[in-house]
Amino acid sequence: MLIEFSIENYRSIQERQTFSMVASEDEKMLDTNSFIMPNTDKLRLLSSSVIYGSNASGKSNLLRAIQTLRRLAINSATKMQVGEKLPIEPFRLNSESVKNPTIFEVIFIHQTTRYEYGISLNRERIYEEWLIAYPNEHPQNWFSRQYMPNNPKYQIDEGYKWSFGKGLKGEKLRIKRFVRSNSLFLSHAAQNNHPQLTEIFEWFQDEINILSSSSHTMEFTLSIFDESDTFQARVAKLLSEADIGISGIKIEQKPIPERLSSLFNEFIKQENEQLEKDILDNIQQLDIITLHKMNDSNKEIEFDMDDESDGTQRLFEMAGLWLYVLEYGEVLLVDELDRSLHPVLSKALVKMFNNPEINKNNAQLIFTTHNTILLDAKMLRRDQVWFTKKDKSMTKLYSFSDFRPREDESLQKGYLQGRYGGIPFINGLSI
Repeated sequence: MLIEFSIENYRSIQERQTFSMVASEDEKMLDTNSFIMPNTDKLRLLSSSVIYGSNASGKSNLLRAIQTLRRLAINSATKMQVGEKLPIEPFRLNSESVKNPTIFEVIFIHQTTRYEYGISLNRERIYEEWLIAYPNEHPQNWFSRQYMPNNPKYQIDEGYKWSFGKGLKGEKLRIKRFVRSNSLFLSHAAQNNHPQLTEIFEWFQDEINILSSSSHTMEFTLSIFDESDTFQARVAKLLSEADIGISGIKIEQKPIPERLSSLFNEFIKQENEQLEKDILDNIQQLDIITLHKMNDSNKEIEFDMDDESDGTQRLFEMAGLWLYVLEYGEVLLVDELDRSLHPVLSKALVKMFNNPEINKNNAQLIFTTHNTILLDAKMLRRDQVWFTKKDKSMTKLYSFSDFRPREDESLQKGYLQGRYGGIPFINGLSI
């Protein structure tokens, strides 16, 4: 579960900004919209949070930063070459910031233990990497590395200063030799099956799920259909309950067209003829069929998914990952939840995370949106709402908990009137 994430000097974020999923002491909707983590001294975390902000205010950069850290933790040991640039974009509107490293730091819980993991880096190298574990709520410094530039005055050779704590068992020194200036020790440790650090790696790989405009969520939804008929029925039920006229879903497997098969055949023919045969025997085209009931009988007719509206296709793409995260108690990050979805439908999807009868395994949802209908005091606590705004051209992130609106005040109206910030101020815009 995600507790807290901090960012410094990344894209529109210059100064350190911290996003937290820790519930405040406010008792409103405490039992439904938050949960207590076991073995953590009664730490209470939120089940969902929303980030509002005007266009280009930086709300998407928060999710992008988490995605970047995740990608580095998973791939830096195996998918980056020596000398390859790291995917970091420092704040560019300040002459000093472009010279300074970017910092990512995340605090999370995995299998009842709290961890704090952080890195400091620029495009050329990792400057620092550290991991602190809290077994039984007592901190243990498991490892750290710090870049030491060449300094003849103090007889320091260029390299890294390493530190390993007693709490980190198993092989360390051999794995350390594989680490490059542009790769993470955590990533190499997982590749070498280090028992403790592989668990941390798996949290990044398996428990952080990202739904963005570039996500391949359709493929994920179809893949879980192959694994479980139950999920297919649940996705169909979700679409049916969304009041978009769909009564069921069918997946039909068809061989790929002969023309494409021939092209694929020629492409791999010179590489491996057996591979070509195995692939062509198994590759198929999946057609997604929606079922609709006639209005004058109980008969159902079939539609191709491509004939459905953008909103229906978007909901189908999201449904598999949405239900999967709820089923297994993972974290879901969604950029622009309201894209192509009706506001009422978006609201219903968020409520699933705030419903303990549905969210039985403490899944968490973090999303950005412009949809003000979700800014509802009957659905969200103040600590579940965050805002971004630009201040001196840099992103500022702050919580709605900083404000004290009247009990009867319309949060939606107050936000649109600019009482909490996070909206564009239009000056002289004309057509």
